[in-house]
Amino acid sequence: MTEPVWQPRGPWRVLVAPGWERPGFGEILERLGFLLEKSSAPLAPPGRHRVDRLALPCGGETLDAVVKTYGLQSAWFDRRAARIGSKAERAFRNALLLRAAGVGTPTPVAVAERWEGDRLRESRFVAAFVPGLTDLREELNRIYAQAPRCAPLMDLLQAVADAVRGLHDAGLLHRDLGNQNVGLRRDPADPAAPWQVCFLDLNRARQVAAPTPAQRGADLARLDLPSDFRRVFHAMYYRGYSPPPEFAEAERRVRAAFDRHTALRPWRHPFREARLRRAAAGQKTPLRGREIWIWDDRSAQAIPAYAAKDRRKYLPAANVTAALRHVVKHGLAVRRATRALLAQSFRTPVPFAGAIGLALDADPATWTRQLEWLGRLQGARKLPLLLRLCHHQGPDAWQWTLDQALHLHRQGHGVALALVQDRRAVREPKGWRQMVTLAFDRAHTFADFFEIGHAVNRSKWGVWDYREYLRLLDPVRASLIQYPEAKIVGPACIDFEPHALAALLELLPRDLPFHALSQHLYVDRRGAPENFQGPFDLVGKAALLRAHARVHGFADDRLVVSETNWPLQGTGVWSPVTSPYETRDPRQNDPSVSEEDYAAYLARYYLLALASGHVSRVYWWRLAARGFGLIDDTDPAAWRPRPAFHALLALLHHVGDATFAQKLETPPDEFALEFARPDGTPVVARWTLAGAPEYS
Repeated sequence: MTEPVWQPRGPWRVLVAPGWERPGFGEILERLGFLLEKSSAPLAPPGRHRVDRLALPCGGETLDAVVKTYGLQSAWFDRRAARIGSKAERAFRNALLLRAAGVGTPTPVAVAERWEGDRLRESRFVAAFVPGLTDLREELNRIYAQAPRCAPLMDLLQAVADAVRGLHDAGLLHRDLGNQNVGLRRDPADPAAPWQVCFLDLNRARQVAAPTPAQRGADLARLDLPSDFRRVFHAMYYRGYSPPPEFAEAERRVRAAFDRHTALRPWRHPFREARLRRAAAGQKTPLRGREIWIWDDRSAQAIPAYAAKDRRKYLPAANVTAALRHVVKHGLAVRRATRALLAQSFRTPVPFAGAIGLALDADPATWTRQLEWLGRLQGARKLPLLLRLCHHQGPDAWQWTLDQALHLHRQGHGVALALVQDRRAVREPKGWRQMVTLAFDRAHTFADFFEIGHAVNRSKWGVWDYREYLRLLDPVRASLIQYPEAKIVGPACIDFEPHALAALLELLPRDLPFHALSQHLYVDRRGAPENFQGPFDLVGKAALLRAHARVHGFADDRLVVSETNWPLQGTGVWSPVTSPYETRDPRQNDPSVSEEDYAAYLARYYLLALASGHVSRVYWWRLAARGFGLIDDTDPAAWRPRPAFHALLALLHHVGDATFAQKLETPPDEFALEFARPDGTPVVARWTLAGAPEYS
């Protein structure tokens, strides 16, 4: 490519990109100022620089152009521009470099400058207009506010990460890589087409033969992403691996400096910032901080936007103080109750009929097939089932789910409904009230219970301040006044976090009659269900949670485990522990298990939790799911039952209608539970920590 050279034209000089040397075009560039005043359309609010769209005559054709007019600058910057090139020239030459390297940027066309001695009086950069161009800032705001789904977010981040990597590999550091300078475009005829990325505002960019990891990290520091999305973005940039330490340190250091610089901007430019605030006063504020909430269909969960350190910044002290108040007021009573309940473990008969529950996915596309496999699993027995009513899915999905719940009830199933919040339910309570009211109106006559809230001790599910959970209870109170026979359970904490449960119980209104305490009692990070977390194994955890229910006067002091499972090895982003992005680094503290261990743990979990007497029902999450289900639904045309499916089938066959009678004496690492079948014949479930139960 021939390097463009300056062409003097009276008081002006112009640079024209190869292929744009057209007759009379130089004269047109001299008259840019006149043409802009006559017929341009501004593309950005007035500021230091001006950006206009202009129909520009060019060699007998009309060029749809963008003209950026740079503002006047100090004499020092003019002297610098004379030495290294003006902003317009640098933007032009950097754009030529990127185009030659196959990196996206609007087609550079020309530069026009007017100097008076050593002062730069006018400077303009001309590029081809890109129709349908948005930017990363706009697209992220659209996803956060209108379509909070993980898959399109990951696709967007991957496209941008690949493009930035291409930018750096081409030997260019952008040095102003904010979200607004990452242009994005899609084929308007194909909204699902890959994103086309082009880089804008290249005047600060600097050519570097081989950028170091530290230079790359520093260049990425201005991208505005929540910290966990930023972690994912950096791994995408490094082709699936975590970045090297020098990259991470440079990115962190420059980011901190830029944040300080931004915070001081109102003091440095008070009048300009005041003008910008006035201009933005009537505009809708983009979602930030706590308000960012993203759903992942693959793992069937919300994903965290922030790393743990940053999440703590948004958590209120009131969460902690509520837990402390509970310890002071009820700690001794809970401790005594726990001791008493532990002493009663496995001491009383426990009917298993109606205690072994299962969750289904309320998905119209797979519903018929789920029911077919449910029939194979349960036979003539009708398992208690749990369905989620997810606020983010909207009224049509709520109605459909309630239709299926009624149908299952008429078939003889006990049906429970879990009411799952998102952040919008907290921010805009009208929609949440609509869902709660609809659920109670349609299902109060047959629902086993309504679980109010979901994993409320995990901020990614939308509740940051536990007092926000109380606001979710407001429409529940109104529905219970209308339907006093309806039963509610909660607060549905996830994992074993007694401090979080204590805080929530301390805040719960005493006039709201919770029937039972529900818990998503995962023990997966400890491995086998018999393993200990501190002094608590699964039975000990259930006893402690039950003690809380007893102390707080729940109608049924036994625990409802409304969700549990183990994540499966090799299932990638469909697993809850590797969503939303799986790096290629060796995994640390990975609770994922083999399909064989999953099957063994499932049976042992049901047996221990229910036979202990502390748990009234366990719902396994869920029948079909690629990353954690009893059935692998990876192939839509050929679902595969996993060993866990057969393990649950065996459990139901042997003890599904039996009554637990006693725990037999065994060596320390062996377990034996005796049951009595309805006809009086005994059956014993035996296992070791190395395998699945055997029934005899």
